[in-house]
Amino acid sequence: MTLIKKKRLNKSPIRPGKILQTNDHTGKQVSGKVFMTKGFKIETPELVEIIPIYTKCNSCQIFLGSKETDLADVLNYNCIECFELQIEEEFSTNMVLVSPIVVVKRRRK
Repeated sequence: MTLIKKKRLNKSPIRPGKILQTNDHTGKQVSGKVFMTKGFKIETPELVEIIPIYTKCNSCQIFLGSKETDLADVLNYNCIECFELQIEEEFSTNMVLVSPIVVVKRRRK
């Protein structure tokens, strides 16, 4: 007597919501999420799509470019424009706080 194993035909090899490595439109390796779309009718095939996940700027919420993502640790996950504004604000506040102290010695008469 032999046992016959049934194979599932509908089982997809990729789980939805899983994060994978994929290429974006420029060819750079980025992380991506798997999205599965099903149709309303049974006959409609299931669509599997890997969508790249892009990093957003902390200040203005615009997606970062490839150079900005490479330097994300240095720029504190900001775009270059927001980082420049942040540095200018810190520089101007430091200039006000660090003013030279003038010491005048007065003699008693």
